[in-house]
Amino acid sequence: MSRRPRHIPQRTPVFVGCEGESEAAYLAVLQELALANGAHVHLHIEPLTPGAGDPLARVERAIARLDRLRGRRAPFAHTFILLDSDQLQLNRDRADRARREAEAAGLTMIWQDPCHEALLLRHLEGRADRRPMTSPDSLQALQRDWPEYRKPMTRHDLRRRLDLEAVRRAGGVHPDLAQLLAVLGLG
Repeated sequence: MSRRPRHIPQRTPVFVGCEGESEAAYLAVLQELALANGAHVHLHIEPLTPGAGDPLARVERAIARLDRLRGRRAPFAHTFILLDSDQLQLNRDRADRARREAEAAGLTMIWQDPCHEALLLRHLEGRADRRPMTSPDSLQALQRDWPEYRKPMTRHDLRRRLDLEAVRRAGGVHPDLAQLLAVLGLG
C-alpha cells in the first residue's frame, strides 16, 4: 500500500518594502507569529535603504523591485510599504507623489507615526495610545519602557518582547498596521 503525500498548502506571497534593518527584523517577527498562528503566508521583506532617503524614493525603489520580482515568481497577493511619517514634512510635493505612485502601483502604505520606535512603543502594555511627536522623543520613550532596546534590534531580540498579544495591541490603535495583520491572520 503506497502512502499518499500529505498536502501542504501553498503560502500566499506578500511583499513588504521597508526602510531598513529594524523594520525588516520586525517584519520577520510578524512572519514567525503568522506561521505559528497557522497562516499560510510568506512575507517577501525588501529593505529599501541605503540609497532611498524620502518616501518618494522608497516608493519608487519598491515599485522597481516589485517589477523585477514579478517576472521571476508567482504574483504577490498583497503589497505593502512601511514608512516613517516624520519624513512627510521634508517635502510635501514629493510626499504627495509618493502617495499617488504607491496607490497606482497597488502598494498599501503603512505609516509609522512618527517613526518605527513609536510603532514599537505602541506594542507595550499600557502604551498603545502613546503618541510621541518626534523620532528622538519616540526613541527616548521606548528606551524608558524597554531599557534593552537598541537600534537596530534583531528578530530574535524583538521576539523576546513582542508576542501575538503585543502585535494585536498595536494593530488595535494603528489602522495601517491592522491591514497587514489581517492579511497575516494576526488581526
